[in-house]
Amino acid sequence: MLKTFEEVITHFKTTTTPYYFVSPTSFNLIGLDTWIPTLRYITFIDTFDKHHPHVMIPSRTETPVFNHLEEINEYLLGHKEIVDHLLAEKITPHILFLFFNTDLEALCKTLKLSLDLPSYALVDKVDSKIFTTQLGNTAGVASVPNVMAKVDSFETLQALAETHNLGKKWVVQTAYGDSGKTTFFISTKEDYDQFAEEIEAEDSVKVMKQIRCQSVAIEGCATRSGTFVGPVLSELIGEPSLTPYKGGWCGNDWHDLAFPQAVKQLAMENTEKLGDALYKHGYRGYFEVDYLIDLDTNTLYLGELNPRLSGVTALTNSTPFCQQTIPLFLFHVLEYSDLNWEINPTAYNQASLNQPEGMPIGQLIFKYTDDDLKIVQDAPISGVYRLQSDGTMLLVKPATSPLEANGPDEAFFFRIMKDNDYAYHGGDLAILFTPNKIQNGASITEKGKQWVTAVKNAYRIRELTQEEKAIVDRYQNPGARFK
Repeated sequence: MLKTFEEVITHFKTTTTPYYFVSPTSFNLIGLDTWIPTLRYITFIDTFDKHHPHVMIPSRTETPVFNHLEEINEYLLGHKEIVDHLLAEKITPHILFLFFNTDLEALCKTLKLSLDLPSYALVDKVDSKIFTTQLGNTAGVASVPNVMAKVDSFETLQALAETHNLGKKWVVQTAYGDSGKTTFFISTKEDYDQFAEEIEAEDSVKVMKQIRCQSVAIEGCATRSGTFVGPVLSELIGEPSLTPYKGGWCGNDWHDLAFPQAVKQLAMENTEKLGDALYKHGYRGYFEVDYLIDLDTNTLYLGELNPRLSGVTALTNSTPFCQQTIPLFLFHVLEYSDLNWEINPTAYNQASLNQPEGMPIGQLIFKYTDDDLKIVQDAPISGVYRLQSDGTMLLVKPATSPLEANGPDEAFFFRIMKDNDYAYHGGDLAILFTPNKIQNGASITEKGKQWVTAVKNAYRIRELTQEEKAIVDRYQNPGARFK
């Protein structure tokens, strides 16, 4: 029976059970192989130029074309090199995904792998923003004033808003999808017309009153022992130098003075309520919650719930609290293990809430913001960099973990787009972790701006040649080659 953090740490340091994270990159669980030495990353993108000892990238003679992330995972887990490796394991491998589907569930079953996630049917149900709102209402966690209904015209939207006292400016969300791409800010018919096709295609959308707000992110893990909750993180949304999407997530911060204690306490309590409610629905394991602080009333509202590992998982588990106790992610692994363990979440959660002042840590998420398709000519390698006085960044050393950046002018750069990749609108360019405060309220700090400029200047991106344009045109219009 594991009852203390020390016993949990010792177990994972000595376990022989193999764990595999299958995803396009290792980003979400980066650095956690130091806590679970048997954790391996099966990835499609070569982020570390084959220098990471725990990253596996199957060989390929050509680059397949994928329509969504689940297809990448199907390719990875179905690759002969990966299958042969997994089947050679003496102990049943445990598999984790960021995104998966019923085909991946079936493949895991066929290969006799242990899928350490809730069923896809349950994840898909919980993933709906409509379900999240209803779950919050049941658990006593309020959302921004809203109504959920079919919207078939701007006039219908106006009528709904008037009936439900939602003001004159609204945020409309579809049930599923990336919040940056499926969150629409509307106050005029011209605004509505831009998104009418997406909105009217839905059986029901969430129409919210538009508030002046600051975003908060926090992760939890619903287990048999209760819900464990990580540190409260600030969230950067819609920064145009980082994302082309007005509602797009593009960064996070942890530092002890980011929010008033009362706000952090309420976020912690609400996340526990949501985790306990999820567990009653059969959902087990890791999840992330976004909250909105109404800056005019200081009210904390439920934003959305992501039933999975998330974009803040790496940052959560790299905070001083998680490094000084145990990472939140370990409770997910415990929940899906056959181990006997009993740890009360109360002490963990209170320590997370009241962690003492320490070095801040933040992350910036870089998407390619230009409209025109181009090609990466030269990209920096992943590693620790130092910000120079001239605004450039200098490589200190190749590295594989955010925690390797320590100095006030250092950062860990995680490359995604590499040499010869197409740079396309909204594509993931890179992620930067830095032991610095990067947010002032809902805006970016001066240090954050300096890093944004340095990263963008470190990439050399060129125009397509005429030949490359012709290849792209043939791909986008396959019939053109026969005309």
